[in-house]
Amino acid sequence: MKGIFNYIRKAFASIGLAERFLLFLLLVVCVRPLLDPDFGWHLRSGTDLLKNLSVPKFDPYSYTLPDYHWVNFEWLTDGVVAFVYQNWGALSLSILFALLIGGAFLLAASLEKTALKYKILAALVAILASLPILGVRMQMVTLLGMALILWILYRWRRGEIKTIWWLPIIFLVWTNLHAGFATGLLIMAVFFVVELIKYLALLWWPKIYKRLHIAEAALSANQLKSLLWVGLASGAATLVNPYGWGLHYDFYKFMTNPFAIPNIAEWQPVVFSHPISYNFIIYIVLFATVLLLAYRKIEPTRWVVTGLFLVLSLMYWRNMPFFMLMSTGFLAEMIQEHTHLVFDKLLKKRWILLTLVVIVSILAAQRISDVGSGAGGPTKRLGEAGYPIAAINWAKANPDKIGAHMLNEYGWGGLIIWQFPEQRVFIDGRMPHWQVDNRFVFYDEEYFISAHPGAVEAMEKKYGIDWVFIQPDRPLALVLSGRDDWEKVYGDGVAVIYRKVPPSNVE
Repeated sequence: MKGIFNYIRKAFASIGLAERFLLFLLLVVCVRPLLDPDFGWHLRSGTDLLKNLSVPKFDPYSYTLPDYHWVNFEWLTDGVVAFVYQNWGALSLSILFALLIGGAFLLAASLEKTALKYKILAALVAILASLPILGVRMQMVTLLGMALILWILYRWRRGEIKTIWWLPIIFLVWTNLHAGFATGLLIMAVFFVVELIKYLALLWWPKIYKRLHIAEAALSANQLKSLLWVGLASGAATLVNPYGWGLHYDFYKFMTNPFAIPNIAEWQPVVFSHPISYNFIIYIVLFATVLLLAYRKIEPTRWVVTGLFLVLSLMYWRNMPFFMLMSTGFLAEMIQEHTHLVFDKLLKKRWILLTLVVIVSILAAQRISDVGSGAGGPTKRLGEAGYPIAAINWAKANPDKIGAHMLNEYGWGGLIIWQFPEQRVFIDGRMPHWQVDNRFVFYDEEYFISAHPGAVEAMEKKYGIDWVFIQPDRPLALVLSGRDDWEKVYGDGVAVIYRKVPPSNVE
């Protein structure tokens, strides 16, 4: 730990005016509003954690699976989020996550020795490319964890950090913050395997190895042994959580569920024709061009790790920032080596600095307004973003016009848990793989909303659903509009609410 603190102390001591300005710009870009569809249940979970000082053994928020053994992968992060939100509000929470995101990309840009201003520039480019996925989202913890593990391993390999035996402590904390700790273990495993291959190549074919002029250092036999034992200890540390091995098993059930993963948008493979991937495409093209024109080093471990995260980034939408994060170190080196003279010359021109100050000031004002610090708070911003805030407020004000068992959209469940705690949800973002006996709620929700034959009768009989809260263009909304035993009690451009007509009122 001493090495890390010394590095941070020296870095801040050397910060000049230009670096401070760039850091502020980085922070401003990273500040995002509370728009993640799952934020609501995370906040509610954290609030309950602070109130009860214990994690629930069963699901407290749905009426469909109250007997399911809920494993909250982010229980500790939820507690931190709730504490910050309750004490300092939405803006403070957005700033906290901005610091987390900015810190992750700055660490990733610091794998090699480069000047701070070039690290910040590289991090800015990577963050701008990642913006569609970044925000006040719990998986941002994993971005920081990934960058931290790589930063430690690189510094240790160069001898700047003497020991890595406190890595298991990092994994202990990470495991209780977010299930993405698995990516950290993957980094360590791949790092070990490639370094072992390098060691064996140097041992068996030293002349060939030296002719390759590999730029990165190779681990010694003692270092490899240490890395192996630290990796095993880190894996064991992940069992220290409120759920024990159950956390790993539940995550395995989610990742291997044949219906959940293929039907969640952010777990789909990246499609380059989709607008959300345009930033990713531009970044890959820019990155490839920079490497082809300027990169001449041979770094096997770095290549394999970066290539691995390129593959992971292409596998799922939510993983897109992985590659940008892992590649910022390359960008920082290229900027320092080939464009620093242009950059330094530009910063010396006062009119350019003044223009940048004006732009950053405008961005900062927009960000403060965007995160919902004004009248109406974050819920106003959620309503402007297309979430059914108006419909929820109407339902809360008219409890006699709705029922007791709702059918809700999967993506709205977290918001309802937060904004309408009086009602238990049918489903939310925690539950795509949950199943007890014949109750597989994610499959059933998709079946009902798609209005397959017999869907209305099935949802009434199986779950006792007596009111429906869905988007107006859903097939189920069209079917219910033509039935005498259901009536529309609310509608706007975002949501409609249908209520089961009491038997005595049906003609």
